[in-house]
Amino acid sequence: MSRVQVHLILLAIVIMAATGMAALPSWVDQPPAVSELAPPAGADNIDLAAAITVTFTGDVDPATIGVNSLRLSASGEPVEASVSYDTWTRSAVLAPARPLKSGTKYTATIVAAGIGDEAGNTLVTDQSWSFTTRRDLEHGFGGPILVVHSATLPFSTYYSEILRAEGIGSFESLDLSQVTAERLGRFDLVLLGEMPLTKAQAAMFSQWVDTGGDLITMRPDKKLAGLLGLEDQDASLNEGYLLIDTATAPGYGVAGETIQYHGAADLYALTVGATEIARLYSSSSNATPNPAITVRRVGRAGGQAAAFTYDLARSIIYTRQGNPSWAGDERDGNSVVRANDLFFGAKKGDEQPDWNDFDRIAIPGADEQQRLLVNVMNFMLEDKAPLPRLWYFPKGHKAVLVMAGDDHSTVSGTEDSFDRLKASEPEECSVAEWECYRATAWIYTSGGLSSNEASAYVAEGFDIGDHVNKGCDNLRPTDFATIFRRELNEFRVKYPDLPPQTGSRTHCVAWSDWASTPKTEARFGVRMDLSYYYWPGSWIKDRPGFMTGSGLPMRFADLDGRMIDVYQAATHFVNESGMRFPTAIETQLDQALGPQGYYGAFGTHYDFSDDFDKQLTAAAKARGVPLVSVKQLLDWTDGRNDSHFAHIAWSGGSLSFDAYADRRTGTMLRGMILAQTGGREVLAISRDGLPVDHETEIIKGIAYAMFPVETGAYRVTYGRREISDASDVR
Repeated sequence: MSRVQVHLILLAIVIMAATGMAALPSWVDQPPAVSELAPPAGADNIDLAAAITVTFTGDVDPATIGVNSLRLSASGEPVEASVSYDTWTRSAVLAPARPLKSGTKYTATIVAAGIGDEAGNTLVTDQSWSFTTRRDLEHGFGGPILVVHSATLPFSTYYSEILRAEGIGSFESLDLSQVTAERLGRFDLVLLGEMPLTKAQAAMFSQWVDTGGDLITMRPDKKLAGLLGLEDQDASLNEGYLLIDTATAPGYGVAGETIQYHGAADLYALTVGATEIARLYSSSSNATPNPAITVRRVGRAGGQAAAFTYDLARSIIYTRQGNPSWAGDERDGNSVVRANDLFFGAKKGDEQPDWNDFDRIAIPGADEQQRLLVNVMNFMLEDKAPLPRLWYFPKGHKAVLVMAGDDHSTVSGTEDSFDRLKASEPEECSVAEWECYRATAWIYTSGGLSSNEASAYVAEGFDIGDHVNKGCDNLRPTDFATIFRRELNEFRVKYPDLPPQTGSRTHCVAWSDWASTPKTEARFGVRMDLSYYYWPGSWIKDRPGFMTGSGLPMRFADLDGRMIDVYQAATHFVNESGMRFPTAIETQLDQALGPQGYYGAFGTHYDFSDDFDKQLTAAAKARGVPLVSVKQLLDWTDGRNDSHFAHIAWSGGSLSFDAYADRRTGTMLRGMILAQTGGREVLAISRDGLPVDHETEIIKGIAYAMFPVETGAYRVTYGRREISDASDVR
């Protein structure tokens, strides 16, 4: 008999003596039962390394748990796995021998026979449940664009995440080994990641461009130099800058000062027919004679070939996640390794420049280069079909505040903050439409919030989860996984009626290496992380901006470039960062809403020790910026990424396509299409034959027709107006 059971029986005897009960309560000698299944029954989009567990209502004898106690199968075929028992969480844990397959339905079964406690009570019945794993992250929904990646260079798969972030889901993705001339013929534009090509493969792409295809290459194989109009200089430039020509398309609207790239750029000279879009710089002010981005028209069929002389995907990942060489390195003088250490240059004894240039910190450099890629795509597709896209945020919003507080066992900090938000929000607002003011609180179970109070707030649209505490220590990944599992379990015990936790920012924002934290989070269904924290004040020196070069939630990548199904959403506004608030908040929001177009979902941090949440609310309310929880942002991002356009066709000045709007986007999804192309402009948009209202808006220097997106068949009619009404453009 376990020590816990002995204590329970002694407690029961005391109760009997006090109440005159004639028999022990039934719960003293009840057989163990299942209290929770993970992943939940019927769940989909489950990570390929998910934690598969069965939690019991009471202690189970570890000796009764073995490989036959918990089984996993797919299509009736058993999955090889080991099974262990975690006494802390009272859970049987199944560990598959290999990662699960994507897009596959799995069935797990807990076999009752033999499972019991030390008193001889046994589980009564078997129980089975099913869940489905997520689809491959590199895949789009089909369309006129092909992303070519390589299994040997997984950075090339990240272009699918870049396209999704830019609102483009109308693409297919193929490994280079699967690409044939026949398959190329189905696409208007091909995006070729960095990878070596054989002579035959280089000839295949060249011939396709010569017959009218549009090719964008990333740090291209030198065999394509002739096609691209480049002459190899047999040298490269690491960790440089580029300056985009913003005076001509496709550079319109992008940042007009030098911005960084990370990784290596090959040095070329232009030959006849190639046009320079951006120039390489060896420093922020020293130009080279070498192009960074080029485009060239090829042949008589309208084909074009563009080159990014560096690998954009690698550069985006490194800009967002920091210097991989500094992973696990404590650099800022604080004993805890945090995500900011991946960007901090001035380590004592190892002085280096900051990873992302603070002279450019106000510019979201990663986002701007992604937008330039889309501009290049639109430029190249002008003689084919305009490309419909989805706007970043609901209802055309250009900035969002992601309200997230860390409650370190305050008496009523979470309740007071939530109540203030409700008191400030518009009357008769809609939570589903992002009109009400909502927030996330990550809390300790030792705090003052009761289970009933938490459930009531969640019913009103707030988001509450565990503030996982690593103890402000630098931990091995296995140790963190254990802490993470146990703390989530303790949280569920106190708050059993709350939905599964989907977001996290750990206490002390400890970040011990490159990516073990998001990989652990993904196993337990936590899919948005705000631990990239703009701090400390002695480093950032009151400079509002983008530590990660981005305001967009995008998936993490591992060291080899493989995507992790957890979104990085940086914490831009930190109450303890020493910046002048609310001025810093107002400045960054105004740059998102103004002509700079530095859009963002801006993560926040407050700990109920000051009035920072009030300052955030006031700045957002004055500008009409939504205040949302982490869960709201996650649901929106997933819903937007699963929404897309299909069957895109262009004929006689009319663009037709089908739209699919994921239910999680509600009525808030907005589309965008070039307002002018080929000398024509958008005259009308319809869905299922009925007119759809649209507005023409200048976005980053380019005119787009913006329109609401619902599931249906769309038609965009282009033509020439005799009199252009300038009032249509705002």
